[in-house]
Amino acid sequence: MRMWTLSGFVPLCALAAAAQIPAPTIFPAPGTYFNTTSVSLMDAVPGAEIHYTWDGSPPKASSPLFDPHGVLFIAGVYDGNKGLKTGYTLRAVAMKAGMEPSEPVTFSYVIERRDRTAYVSEEVAPGVRMIRDSDNDKMFLVRGTKSYALIDSGMGRGALRDYIAQLTGGLPLVAIWTHSHGDHIGQADQFIAGSTDYVGEADRPAVAEFLERHGASREQIADHLKSVRDGSKIDLGDRALEIITVPGHTPGSIVILDPATGNLFTGDTFGNNSYLPPDVLWMQWPDEPPLDRYFAAVRTARAMLGDRVKLIMTGHNDHPLVGTKYLDNLETALQRAMDEGNSALVPSYRPPGLRQIVVGDRFTDPNWFGINVNAQTFLPAPPDQIASLTSIDVQGASLSERFTSTVHDYRATVARGARRSITISLRPASTRVKSLTIDGNAVSSGAPYKVSFKGQPKTVPIVVTAHDGKTTDTYRLTLE
Repeated sequence: MRMWTLSGFVPLCALAAAAQIPAPTIFPAPGTYFNTTSVSLMDAVPGAEIHYTWDGSPPKASSPLFDPHGVLFIAGVYDGNKGLKTGYTLRAVAMKAGMEPSEPVTFSYVIERRDRTAYVSEEVAPGVRMIRDSDNDKMFLVRGTKSYALIDSGMGRGALRDYIAQLTGGLPLVAIWTHSHGDHIGQADQFIAGSTDYVGEADRPAVAEFLERHGASREQIADHLKSVRDGSKIDLGDRALEIITVPGHTPGSIVILDPATGNLFTGDTFGNNSYLPPDVLWMQWPDEPPLDRYFAAVRTARAMLGDRVKLIMTGHNDHPLVGTKYLDNLETALQRAMDEGNSALVPSYRPPGLRQIVVGDRFTDPNWFGINVNAQTFLPAPPDQIASLTSIDVQGASLSERFTSTVHDYRATVARGARRSITISLRPASTRVKSLTIDGNAVSSGAPYKVSFKGQPKTVPIVVTAHDGKTTDTYRLTLE
């Protein structure tokens, strides 16, 4: 049915009111928070644009447009060391061509900063207390029968050692730093004179420099700051914490396993997936090496951890992660980097302007994972030309050194007098490699291949051919 208008005949349905777009929703829910956080605006209608204001005025088409790949920050504020209570009002409207704009909606938040000198803590697992500073950095106090271990020391400005002394019942304390960044070694100077402290070997110079700048003497540092490496043990009496190195986020990054409980303390070594603000593994530095090296470190660490991990406690998550699904997602992200290259990258939540790889939905998945990368350096080669390995696993012999993708010659020691077959399995960086061979014989990724060993030194060539069918990389394993 039609009716006449000044512009001609128009269907009556076209004169009906256009459907109204739903009002925007927001994540997280309005309320009170204790640290600078971020909010994300969403609408159920695909292609909707969301405009917003912070000054209480009604949002309209000329108001700022929300970037769905970004976040809006609401900051915690200090007056010197004193934390302040700050309110924020965000108003938003959704718009889309052909639809009526939504009703404006208002979201109210309060950020109630703790004082920079304040700490709060809670027991998050039996014998494990999570301590938070004013910036919500996480430290963990692990109880043993002979001593306590403090894992990381945040970057607050209070008397952290005195705070911890109230919790340890007079037992000695050792400090362990997962890596050398300031939000993890802040206040290290409070511990160096009265305890034995540990850090990954490659990060020790940076921590020593920090301590010296903050008043520790070189003698104190030499006496009390110890390097740890793969297999180092830190005795707490009823348990010994086990160290595994995972270079990447920093050269000396470590993770710390409590074999008695399955608790794994990771700092930033495996990244974090805190959703407020969105937190990811930071690997975007200008001099960052290609990710296949970190991929190899992660696979080696996971092989050493086996199935022992029950809880993962990171440097910035508010709650422990349960199980290893998060680590699976980490490996998935690294695999996508190798297989897809730049097509796997999306805009970073923070800092803006960077690129990252995301696995999972941060709004619904507690195990989502993200990694910021340097878009110019994160690949060892174009995806079709990647021919590196991320692991060589040897059963029946012991590798003389830890595997890394850039070292091509390895020795494996077989027990003297043994005459048996040695089993080798490989995992390439890219799942798209054209072929893998051991001693000239084709093998599949992860599949065991038996090599005969008769007591005389034997060099086994391993050749990886990239997806392009031309690029190759050769590794050599000498059995002796």
